[in-house]
Amino acid sequence: MNQPGFLEKDDVHTLDELMTPEKTIRLNCALVTFNEMGLVELHFDRNDEPVTLEEIEEVFERVKSSLQGEKTYLLVSTIEGAKMSTEARNLASSDAFNSISHADAIIRTDYSHEMAANFFIRVNKPERPVKLFPDREQAIAWIMELKQNQAHT
Repeated sequence: MNQPGFLEKDDVHTLDELMTPEKTIRLNCALVTFNEMGLVELHFDRNDEPVTLEEIEEVFERVKSSLQGEKTYLLVSTIEGAKMSTEARNLASSDAFNSISHADAIIRTDYSHEMAANFFIRVNKPERPVKLFPDREQAIAWIMELKQNQAHT
């Protein structure tokens, strides 16, 4: 049985249903939340082992199928000590993720996460804007500015 506000992995909904009110999908490595601001929040909440390629593929497929061809803005957070495999990072920086995300705002958790996020930005070099933030409020402000600028172009 679903907890209030949570969807099981196999629930299918339209983008409008997901965006209002806030809905969350529980996956093996993350919570995926389609929030009322039109953002998709990816919260990686496992630190016992790195997120695998298969797990990030599942995140991608769930977000992609829910967006139904539209693009979104990703707000990415982790718990302390969370890690991602090289293969998973490569997919997260690929054209596949570029096809679903206009930009990613990554919320810094700790120093090791900051180093990993900077590595992702500088080495993996996703073609979409990706920026690291010290807190959720600054990350959301940046995304909202990008959304507003996109609306005017």
